[in-house]
Amino acid sequence: MELISHNPRFGLASLLGALALIAGCQSFIGPSETALERLMQPASTSPDSVTLEIFLARIPAEQDPQAEKLWRQIDEQTFDAELRRQLVANGLRAGIVGSPPPEELSKLLSLESEAPAETDGRLITAESASPRVTRRVVQVHRGDQKPIQVSEPRDEAEVLLSENGYIGGKTFQNVHGVYSLQAEAIAGQRVHVRLTPELDHGEMRMRYAGGEQGIMLKNLAQDREIFERLAINSDLAPGELLVLGSLVDAKSSLGGVMHAASHAGKDERKLVVVRLLEVPPTEILAKK
Repeated sequence: MELISHNPRFGLASLLGALALIAGCQSFIGPSETALERLMQPASTSPDSVTLEIFLARIPAEQDPQAEKLWRQIDEQTFDAELRRQLVANGLRAGIVGSPPPEELSKLLSLESEAPAETDGRLITAESASPRVTRRVVQVHRGDQKPIQVSEPRDEAEVLLSENGYIGGKTFQNVHGVYSLQAEAIAGQRVHVRLTPELDHGEMRMRYAGGEQGIMLKNLAQDREIFERLAINSDLAPGELLVLGSLVDAKSSLGGVMHAASHAGKDERKLVVVRLLEVPPTEILAKK
């Protein structure tokens, strides 16, 4: 793994261009100058909520060498050494890429419409029905927790977990990997993002959880194994990307279980990319 010093103008264009290429995209209609100008302008939202884009990119296993090259353009040293050590020990990695949005980002944002329209006469195949890159827009209020499901459910998974230098295995039934997303506005038209990895597992059953104004709500949910020590905290400015992935050779680790995928009988890994879409209109009510 190669770590480089952070340069907010370095690597975003080539990262997203390579991501789109690795993800199997073949052709795009280039964005207009007006569309690019709109991307350059920060949008507004209410002071107690922020809007983020979440991209999930499935990378075929045979493209692992090319995918690894992406991490040379991602600043992993933005996080402290202890967190990086804990992430690597559990097969996870995270970093920041920052730059004004280039043309490649606009291309990436169009990938949610990969599936052909019903009127064009083409058949919907397994590939087009499950695009390699998907986009989700989420609005997060202060105090909210939004789940980002990364992995598909597995009937059973034995996960190697590392904590304080000790490694042990734990078996989970009916399990899938999730990042719990929290976000809030901070000074400087930035947003503080927190992503906590967890494994949701077991049978669905009714559970009590805290709701708005301290009211307890009853919801149908699974058990949760939450890894607070691996929570990833980052302050994102407009145009910056938070990238999460896993190590290639750690398939039995938490990172492997969360980011591994299979499609049409072929092994894949997933990248999670978070981008700030709308910034607070004022810093007066942003958390200091």
